[in-house]
Amino acid sequence: MPLPDRLAADVFRKSYRRFLELKPTHYRWSHLAPQSVGHLQVSCDEHWSPEKLADYLHCAPDEAQACLKRFTMSKKVNAGDTTAARLRRAVFEWISEVADLDEATRRKLADDLAKQVGNQLFLAAQAKEDLLRLSMELEGAEPDSAPGTAARSLPEAAAEEPPKWGPQWKD
Repeated sequence: MPLPDRLAADVFRKSYRRFLELKPTHYRWSHLAPQSVGHLQVSCDEHWSPEKLADYLHCAPDEAQACLKRFTMSKKVNAGDTTAARLRRAVFEWISEVADLDEATRRKLADDLAKQVGNQLFLAAQAKEDLLRLSMELEGAEPDSAPGTAARSLPEAAAEEPPKWGPQWKD
């Protein structure tokens, strides 16, 4: 999925899958959304006021600010070279937003994080990435550092090791 489509989907709170479904058949998603992303980029480059951006996006200034914020976060998240890097950046960006916020705002941000994570997992599935390898990269482990680990299924790997926690009275 091209970067401009990812940015448009993130800005307008669509999943990547849904955006790809809508784009071929809806003028709003095939023409207007990419045009709005272009306006957001120019707004960043030229430091537009919220009111000027709102005029270009045909919305209220507070919604224009919210779109700009999502655009900025999406650019940062999608700058990563790998899915693991993009997921890590999404988490970092999200955490930096939640400090000292009320419950409703945290819930909204959590929904945004879930959408970002879901979108990156969608890209990984499209690229047929190995999820176990991805999980290991996110944990900070080198995927090739444990020979044979990636080739085993999760139940097989878990069955070979005794549990490190749990009800000790069963010993």
